[in-house]
Amino acid sequence: MVCYSEETNNSLCFYDLTQKAIKSSLNNINKKNNNYEWLIILNKDLLFIPGENKITIINFNKYSIVKIIDVSGSGWICNICVLNKNILLTGDRNKMIKEWKIEGDNLILISQKEKAHNDFINYLINIGNCHFASASRDKTIKIW
Repeated sequence: MVCYSEETNNSLCFYDLTQKAIKSSLNNINKKNNNYEWLIILNKDLLFIPGENKITIINFNKYSIVKIIDVSGSGWICNICVLNKNILLTGDRNKMIKEWKIEGDNLILISQKEKAHNDFINYLINIGNCHFASASRDKTIKIW
């Protein structure tokens, strides 16, 4: 199974490589456009999709939206990074890095670092041992 985005109707499509056919699609997904790294697979079942002030959690096997998490004040969430099976990070256009606890098919906000950079956060990268790097449009990279 392959999952891909179509700009028409902000669709998320599920394509079966064996049958060479689209199995299902979801329309009007609130996702960050023009970014090929927006789709984050947590495990064999769940996808996390950053969007404008929201994170959408999708069950990959059931082709369904599990939950939409409100992340008011983030603007566009530009990046998601999985630190480990229990912790996920988001970086946004409002210069914030948020740390989330993963509990089943839910996210619980643990902490947030405001003004982590001087411009929006383009990338978050897991570099191991519970450390990560953040890169910003302000042309800086920070190790946390």
